[in-house]
Amino acid sequence: MQAYSAAARAEKADVYQRITSRVIEALEQGVIPWRCPWDRYRGLPKNLTTRREYRGINMFLLSMVRHCTGYESPYWLTYKQAQERGGHVRKGEKGTGIVFWKWLEKDSGQTDDNGQPVNDRIPLLRSYTVFNVAQCDGIEPPETETVQRHDWQPLTECERIVAAMPDAPPISEGSSRACYIPAQDRVEMPHRHRFSQPEAFYSTLFHELTHATGHENRLNRQASDAPRMFGDADYSREELVAEMGAAFLSGHAGIETQTLDTSAAYLSGWIDVLKGDSRLVVTAAAQAQRAADFILDRRFDD
Repeated sequence: MQAYSAAARAEKADVYQRITSRVIEALEQGVIPWRCPWDRYRGLPKNLTTRREYRGINMFLLSMVRHCTGYESPYWLTYKQAQERGGHVRKGEKGTGIVFWKWLEKDSGQTDDNGQPVNDRIPLLRSYTVFNVAQCDGIEPPETETVQRHDWQPLTECERIVAAMPDAPPISEGSSRACYIPAQDRVEMPHRHRFSQPEAFYSTLFHELTHATGHENRLNRQASDAPRMFGDADYSREELVAEMGAAFLSGHAGIETQTLDTSAAYLSGWIDVLKGDSRLVVTAAAQAQRAADFILDRRFDD
């Protein structure tokens, strides 16, 4: 029993480490799932077979994957569950590891009032793999909830800033994510009515437009076909530039009080990066100011 308990503790520690490593890796890549200011998800993650919502760390892990991949469906299932439903996971699809608690019975060496042995219940953390239904063929998921649409009026100054940007990239609404695509020189945004407040929509759009100023036909921070590796110095710097640029533009538009806390929370994820490069915050702020000036069509003599 002692040897088994040691093995169980080692497995538990290993699962914890794998989960922790995945979360740290996501943060190091600039993926912060809780910073999603629009109603992206149609329901919380749940198992397709049991229809139960995942809880605890599993909800966080699966939401993180949906944030990164754009999966619209909240339903997940194991490889075996997919087969049992007459479908299959597509070849080459990568599953997501989640965890569950298994209770072990261990003799405590004590007895109850009737002289019967009393067992201790010891929780053991185990992991298994699930797939989103979007990764499967032959499985028709149930209809999901309609995304909430918020009614709000456009902010005049923000609209003016966006409309007046010189050499602006095309902006399309209706995507499941907010992003700038350098190779296509195009900004994708979720529909504005999926944001609970107009300030959240415009600050997110300002972030992506700041990215767009880095195109070689604008401020040329990085070639549109240059490789972009999550977590490397160039990626970290560009994300800082985009967030600071959004903060500058939000301040110019008069919505800085609504966006400052969000920006600060986002930037806190880069503390280690900033500590490793004392010049990064200064150079990023300078580039962000140039980007904001470009979007505002302001010219200054260096």
